[in-house]
Amino acid sequence: RPELWGYSDVVYPINRRKLIIGSDGWDVEWGTGLTRGFKWGTVTARASVFYESASSTHWDLGEYGIEYLKRLSPSWRLFGAVQGSGNEVSLVTEAQWHITPQVFIRFNQEIGLTSLATDWEPQIGILFTLPVRRAGARGTGR
Repeated sequence: RPELWGYSDVVYPINRRKLIIGSDGWDVEWGTGLTRGFKWGTVTARASVFYESASSTHWDLGEYGIEYLKRLSPSWRLFGAVQGSGNEVSLVTEAQWHITPQVFIRFNQEIGLTSLATDWEPQIGILFTLPVRRAGARGTGR
């Protein structure tokens, strides 16, 4: 079955007199997505709206994308996406090496598909996730 999910991201003004880092107003993003697994991989479609109090227009389309994830083995996954924000659209390709269930290394590159997007942006990163305990699951006592 498909899974419908949502999220929000809030950036609040921290220092209006000496703006070194942060925002000079409230930035809020609300998003939703739909994820569906198939035998050939998992597909996600997502979109969001963005509110910026310091802007003259306030509202804008946030991030959007179509994503694909394929598990090749317990250790390796492939990811691909076409994603964007406004007029900046990019193609993302990624290989993920899962060292443990909670730690993986991602080898990523982003290629700009529109003139406003970054031409090419390679990345490497280590991600840590928290284990999820399902409702009603019993502990193992460890």
